[in-house]
Amino acid sequence: MATLLDIAQAAGVAKSTVSRVLRQDPTLSTSEETREKIFAAAHALGYHMKQEKMLNQVTTNIMVVHKDTHFLNQIDNAFYFSVRSGIEEACYKKKYKFMFTPFQFIGNITEKTDGALIVGNFDKAQVDVILQRIKTPNLVFVGKVNYYPEKMDWITYNIKDCVYKSMDYLRENGHRKIAYLGGYDNQDTPPDFSKYHYFEQYLKEHPEMEFAGSLVGEHGVESGYSLMNEWFLKKREIPDAFFVSNDPIAVGAIKVLNERYISVPENVSIVAVNGDSSGMLSFPALTSIDVHTFEMGKEAVEVLGERIQRKRTLAKKVEFCTSLIRRGTVKKLV
Repeated sequence: MATLLDIAQAAGVAKSTVSRVLRQDPTLSTSEETREKIFAAAHALGYHMKQEKMLNQVTTNIMVVHKDTHFLNQIDNAFYFSVRSGIEEACYKKKYKFMFTPFQFIGNITEKTDGALIVGNFDKAQVDVILQRIKTPNLVFVGKVNYYPEKMDWITYNIKDCVYKSMDYLRENGHRKIAYLGGYDNQDTPPDFSKYHYFEQYLKEHPEMEFAGSLVGEHGVESGYSLMNEWFLKKREIPDAFFVSNDPIAVGAIKVLNERYISVPENVSIVAVNGDSSGMLSFPALTSIDVHTFEMGKEAVEVLGERIQRKRTLAKKVEFCTSLIRRGTVKKLV
């Protein structure tokens, strides 16, 4: 019986290349000519039955639905790029076939899907459209608000913990006058999933802390830049610190402070949420709450695979604990 080594010698390639071509490894980059040589050699040596077995084996096919803008700008969407990296790594390891699909193209999908990941904070109407178009019971939601927790597994992080860890850190370092900068929530976002809600709640629980104002706008670096400029145009007092709802907004805000020669953290401290790569681009580097986006992406694939293979119908929730990344934007006042 012919072996992989026999095929490799006949085709003039490495044995490992033969193995990966015959099992259709998606991570292998090789020419179509080389692939044809390998399949031809396998057939000539009587290996075609095993080849057909490889080609006909069942492959798990999953779809990843995301917002249209998620992968247009890596700085503004570092959160989702990190989640995507985790998804891709897990899929390659499990040899899953996967496809990333923007929301606007969800109606064009005709290929059979064994399961789907819904990634991002869609509003309820958008989620309803996705559920109508994807004909599979195997669903995992990755994000903040899951409108159908009884239908979909849920990979998320503790929002209250993000806010409270940030505020605790500022309070422990002597900051008392705290302002809020953030991005808009969807209109149908419940209070329990709003960072601003927990910001207000924290201040009520700690009367020694003082509310120094708030501004909200779009998400992203440009929005953070606009919000901080607006703060100064309204001639508001510089607080002890800003709590910012995500890293990209904080990066934009820090840029304004640098342009106005207001030193961070000497004159004002900043803590944000996400812990993604954009926080390393600011000067100084951003102190942030890490929600472990890469691990969230990997876990989403694990949970979906379990749901598909075990035919589990009982939905479950995986909530990641958060971690404080101490960088350079918080000064100790006391």
